[in-house]
Amino acid sequence: MAKARKAKTKNKESSAEYFLRSRPKFLDWEPPTEEERLLEVKARRDAKTRELEKVTQLEKERQAAKKSARK
Repeated sequence: MAKARKAKTKNKESSAEYFLRSRPKFLDWEPPTEEERLLEVKARRDAKTRELEKVTQLEKERQAAKKSARK
């Protein structure tokens, strides 16, 4: 005679708790607020300005080096 085994659960959590625990995190995503968007735009604009200044400075240094090498 084969006895049927019962599945033993170690943790007695309800199905609602299980589904809340296993819920994907991307479902909790909220779009950024207007203030957060403005801060991101300002940060990108500042980074672009800094990069442009850096490139401009490097170009000036190269032009100066070329000019002094010709003399």
